[in-house]
Amino acid sequence: MPVKIKRLLKELKDGLVRIYGDRLRGLYLYGSYARGEAQAESDVDVMVVLEDYESYGKEIDRTGGLVSDLSLEYGISISRVIVKESQWLNRETPLLWNIHLDGIPA
Repeated sequence: MPVKIKRLLKELKDGLVRIYGDRLRGLYLYGSYARGEAQAESDVDVMVVLEDYESYGKEIDRTGGLVSDLSLEYGISISRVIVKESQWLNRETPLLWNIHLDGIPA
């Protein structure tokens, strides 16, 4: 994994810890960077695991500033999926199953 992506993930995780504290249960890189297949135009795909939340939209809004700032700083688009810990543990969708198989904890 490129050093630039490692730094981005560290800053993202640090920012998420500031926002969520103990509610943050995990951050996983998935997609082309996790598989080692990233191209110049690839985005960074991450999954954020939270203990729980009431509204997906509110969590997207809550993390929007952090994600936007890091995207601009690093010159790369960051796509995020936010899931509840129960969804992650139960692998409720094919996407979650694939992240379980190929994802890299950040």
